[in-house]
Amino acid sequence: MAFIFSSLFAHGVGGRSDLPISEWIAAWSGAMALLLSFAALGLLWHQPRFPKLLSGHLVSKSTKIGQVITATAQLLVLALFFVVLTACFIGPNNTVANIAPTTVFIIFWVGVAIFSAIFGPFWKTVSPWETLGKLVDKSRTAAARPAPKWLTSGWAALIPITIFHWLELAYHDGSSPRVLGWGMLAYTASLLVAAWRWGWNEARKAEGFGVLFQLIAAISPLFRDEENQLKVRFPFVGISALKMSGPSIAIVLAALGGTAFDGVSRTGWWLDLAVGKSGWGLTVVNTLGLVWVALIIGVAYHQASRIGSRLTSDQNFALIFGGSLIPILIGYDVAHYFSLLILEGQAFKILLSDPYGQGWNIFGTADHAINWTVVSTTVIGWVQIGSIVSGHLFGVLFAHDRSVELWSKRTALQSQYPMLMVMVIYTVMGLVLMTG
Repeated sequence: MAFIFSSLFAHGVGGRSDLPISEWIAAWSGAMALLLSFAALGLLWHQPRFPKLLSGHLVSKSTKIGQVITATAQLLVLALFFVVLTACFIGPNNTVANIAPTTVFIIFWVGVAIFSAIFGPFWKTVSPWETLGKLVDKSRTAAARPAPKWLTSGWAALIPITIFHWLELAYHDGSSPRVLGWGMLAYTASLLVAAWRWGWNEARKAEGFGVLFQLIAAISPLFRDEENQLKVRFPFVGISALKMSGPSIAIVLAALGGTAFDGVSRTGWWLDLAVGKSGWGLTVVNTLGLVWVALIIGVAYHQASRIGSRLTSDQNFALIFGGSLIPILIGYDVAHYFSLLILEGQAFKILLSDPYGQGWNIFGTADHAINWTVVSTTVIGWVQIGSIVSGHLFGVLFAHDRSVELWSKRTALQSQYPMLMVMVIYTVMGLVLMTG
């Protein structure tokens, strides 16, 4: 195989030091942009606008050709799923020659999230777990039993997101194909057993990745209405139609906390802390760090929501503004993983020609090399800054629109003070971690 990875999962490359501004100038500039935007919204935006833009405009109706394309996509994704799963066990047990780590950590975790933000809830259509779950539903002969509360509540969906982040960011051998294989197998088996016992409509509530990607898809300009017609609307307005729950907010916060820890784990002081540690010693340190950062992210939102509840006398404050976290999450995802997808993601087409490391060249791409100059480091740096600031700006915009929809002008403005402070903290922290 004619290519070399310097560090397959070093999430992002250099370039931050190539920016003509320091990390603190970037951070405080981002914070000022949020504060000025908040002031401008308070002066100029007095009526809710997002709900009026939800209906969108028709792009196309469901046709037989569209159904054929959908069925083909489902089969291709399912085939890729089985190739990756089997490659975990019979392919080379390393991250360079095995297709599994690249597919799982880059194409799936990063690519599907970003493409969901652009193209809407496509993952629900092509997901291999959706396809397999529906097949189990069709093959069942007995009626589904009533599902237990731990499943119907939605909290079960938090488990796979948490475990995935731990494997990716904390466990010392998390990128091992064998580890990934057993994880994929256990996750798939548990979902199918739940589908057989309680039906896929209930089992789907434990499919954490599907839940997360569906939430991210709300910011896409593309969506399907109740009649399955493809429509287009302004980006980000779809989050005003989301009915956020405690579990869904926890899932978004967990994903946001994991991405934030990815930034922390690449800072000089954290590397100094972890130096000399390996194996389970390194895993313990990284696990504590992951939990610590996730708790900071979650507690900050919780405290802001408690203050907002007192100011508005609305106990559902946290649920009402949960949608504001989604633009922030996708902003962090783009900032942290844009370069990973564009650069290291090129390995996918190379590995696809020889997924089992047998010297094959099925698609004629096995001897291709990664083009490390396809995007400059300076562009990467500006994308990182722009995505973090833009994510928080759209979060502020949604929160303001929702507040003026629910309360008087005075109450609406006051209700946003605690959430604005949290977003300023998130912005400063995110930009320092990304640009420092």
